[in-house]
Amino acid sequence: MSDWIQPGKTIGIIGGGSVARLLALSAKKMGYKVGILDPDANSSASSIADWHLRAELTNEKAFQDLAMKSDVVLYETEAFHSDYLRMMKRTLPVPQGEDLLSISQDRVLQKAFLESHSLNIAPFATIVSIEDVEEAVQSIGFPCVLKANRTDERYKEHVVLYDENDIPKTKRLVDSGASVLEAWIPFERELCVAIAKDSSSQILIYPVTEMMYRNDEFFQSVTPARVSEDIVEEVNRIAKIVAENIDFQGVIALELFTTSTGSLYINELVGHPHQAFHYTIDQGELSQFDAHIRAICGWPIPTEWNLTSSTVMRVFDYTQLEQAYTQARIQQDWKFTFYQNDPADPNTEKGHVSIPADNINELLVLLSDIGM
Repeated sequence: MSDWIQPGKTIGIIGGGSVARLLALSAKKMGYKVGILDPDANSSASSIADWHLRAELTNEKAFQDLAMKSDVVLYETEAFHSDYLRMMKRTLPVPQGEDLLSISQDRVLQKAFLESHSLNIAPFATIVSIEDVEEAVQSIGFPCVLKANRTDERYKEHVVLYDENDIPKTKRLVDSGASVLEAWIPFERELCVAIAKDSSSQILIYPVTEMMYRNDEFFQSVTPARVSEDIVEEVNRIAKIVAENIDFQGVIALELFTTSTGSLYINELVGHPHQAFHYTIDQGELSQFDAHIRAICGWPIPTEWNLTSSTVMRVFDYTQLEQAYTQARIQQDWKFTFYQNDPADPNTEKGHVSIPADNINELLVLLSDIGM
């Protein structure tokens, strides 16, 4: 097999967060060495990696060094320039690919790709000036949301506009670079589906999961999603179309909105394993992290994945760390994963817990009551 990366070789990972840590653990289990490129000396993956290049993801020399020290490279973040990927591809495999990176790190390109395959997205307009905002709201209407276009330090920034009085609030984001104005979708649930594809184009679609956010940050998934079978079938159809029309190996994810009328809108394509599927470490035959490493390194993946029980997966931060330690000593069937980063850093997640659930609603109430 020409794209086979045999155990003992080195996988270089761009990024060192919790996803990189869990990928590194999978890679180690399969016999690979791991290096990471990340500016944070205390990043989650640093204690697992065989070596750590500490540099900003704007440092071209660091990407050259990563390529020199690795046999294959993958990325857990899209927050770097695609030119660096093209440079690395001249000397070693980057199986996630340039196609996937371009689509996942640019909202306008992503929306053009989705529209070209007749997939449903919210009405939008490309914005480069305040005048563009004033013109776009005439057709998009209120409420709407302005988002940064590129996957960079501004990517999570957004401004919600409820009426014309909110237009001046967009100035700082507009002045900092191209943005996208989207119609606000009155969604009932936020869904996510993870898709793995190997070098033979075998596709594995994980069960549709339901995502929950707190203060604009993902913190919980419920699997299977509490939606109708028709919606699940449509999400799977969309996932297959996306996977078949992007040249990549590894695991990607789609985030979607579903409305009270059953309409589905694709919100975002993520070009790497997704937090909502951390629970797969403790459920089923193959975690998303094992699937990603297998696909990247030329191993085959299965085409089916069976959920053994309903599951709630919750991410916890430093404010919930002591409660997590307490519950880890009490709960026999709660599967905790701690990320081994700086416990005092308020900006990093400290771990996650996967919990089998006979009654999801009762479990969600319990988690709220105990402060997790």
